[in-house]
Amino acid sequence: MKNIILIISVLLFANNATGYEGNPTSQVDQFFSEISAGKADQAIDNLYSNNPTMQQKIQALTVLKQQINSLGAFYGNYLGFEKVSYEEISPSVVRMVTVAKYEVHPIVWEFYFYKPKNTWIISQAMFVDQFQVLGAKK
Repeated sequence: MKNIILIISVLLFANNATGYEGNPTSQVDQFFSEISAGKADQAIDNLYSNNPTMQQKIQALTVLKQQINSLGAFYGNYLGFEKVSYEEISPSVVRMVTVAKYEVHPIVWEFYFYKPKNTWIISQAMFVDQFQVLGAKK
C-alpha cells in the first residue's frame, strides 16, 4: 500500500510541475513570482522538478511547503524579495542568498544550484528567520 501511495505521489509530482529553466537567477525570480501569486506549493514543485533525487523525497518537500505556507501567519503578508548575493563557488556550483520581505520580519533564503552538464538544477534551498547566512561564505 505504501508503494502505491509513493508511486501516485511521484506521478502527481511529475505531472504537476513544469519546472524552471535558465540560470540560477532566473529560476529564483520565477520561484518568487509564484510565491508572490500565493502558489507556494507550485513554486516548490517547479523549483525541484528537474532534480531527480527530490522525487524520492516527497515527504521533505511536503514539510517545506507547509513551512512556507505558514510564514504569513507569523510574519504577515509577503511583500517581495531582494537579492543579497550571488556567489560562484565553482563553474558548476552557485550559491544565491535572498531576503523575502514580509510585513513584520524578513526571511533569508539560501539557494544552491548545480550544473552537472548544460542545465542548472536546484540542489538545495533553505530559509531561516535569522541573518547568519547573509553575505558571502569564505
